[in-house]
Amino acid sequence: MVLGSLLLLLPRSLAAQEFPDVSPTYGEPIVANAESPERFRCQPLRLMSEDAPTVCPEFRLDGGAGSEPIPSVESSTGTKRSGYEEQQWLLASLVSAGVIAGGSMSTFLETPRQSFHWASEGFFGRDTYAGGADKASHFVDYAIVTKELANLYGVMGFSRRDSILMAAGVATVTGLVFEIGDGTNVYGFSWEDLTMDVLGVGVASVISALELNDLVGFRHGFLVPPPEHDVCCAVEGPGRDYSNEIYTADLHIAGLARRLGLKVGPLRYLLLSLTYGTKGYPHGLPELRERQVGLEIGLNLKVILDDLGVGRSTWWGYTLHVVFDNLRVPFTAVGFRYDLNSRRWIGPDNGNGYATR
Repeated sequence: MVLGSLLLLLPRSLAAQEFPDVSPTYGEPIVANAESPERFRCQPLRLMSEDAPTVCPEFRLDGGAGSEPIPSVESSTGTKRSGYEEQQWLLASLVSAGVIAGGSMSTFLETPRQSFHWASEGFFGRDTYAGGADKASHFVDYAIVTKELANLYGVMGFSRRDSILMAAGVATVTGLVFEIGDGTNVYGFSWEDLTMDVLGVGVASVISALELNDLVGFRHGFLVPPPEHDVCCAVEGPGRDYSNEIYTADLHIAGLARRLGLKVGPLRYLLLSLTYGTKGYPHGLPELRERQVGLEIGLNLKVILDDLGVGRSTWWGYTLHVVFDNLRVPFTAVGFRYDLNSRRWIGPDNGNGYATR
């Protein structure tokens, strides 16, 4: 978080330039007028390449070019603010409040209720209640939330720095409120969970600040059908079974090839991913539980959508990217896994397999 904040405070001229398929669309809020049809500044989309085209995204929440000028209003301090800026901050406030409330609501609805208490869950150890799958979930999910909030604030017209700082702040507060809620139910306030939340927020902020979202990222995946085994209620424990979930850290071949100046053909539609998932946690018999670390190759649905002409310049294209940029879709990847518990390899598979069965 500290590193990300320092990077955001650097002058814009020291930052890396964007690529055509980088998701965030940032810009200073500019009031439309008759002599300036373009309402947002367009930045050259490049990092190391000098011949990348310039792109001016069309999707804006304040209308298209040629709209009538929005009148300025006088604030209580005497400073003039445009009507758009008023709407911009109002919408950002509503989105932020909605994320915090929605992201933490479930923890306050969890029953049975208890007096506030602390929990020490550990991180990725074999004897932790979820084998670390819950910690991977906290990291990946808060990284995704931070990235997408920064994208959304950018679409609203906030600058890159402001968008990332706002996203990081809202995501961190959401994680804190969530843990406070957990402190009043069976789970307890877990500083380990909050640590993974903050790490996810910080890593996503740095990636966005350096404009590397087209190169690296994270996804949350679900295995369909779920692994065929009986883990329910063999051992009593809190929370859901994590056996049908998988988490990935991805390297985008398209982004890597662009930076290296390589023509890789259809390989640009692939991802190289590190994965983490558990089997039999927390309800399976201890001797049958697995903590699987994997390496896999899969389809890069973000690049596929972009090449099909489905970008974030329309509401439906934006929605598709929010889903498919961040979700590991079942049966779109294959790889090998290593079970840390039994010290055995398994694969190739899509994440459903067991090393000990």
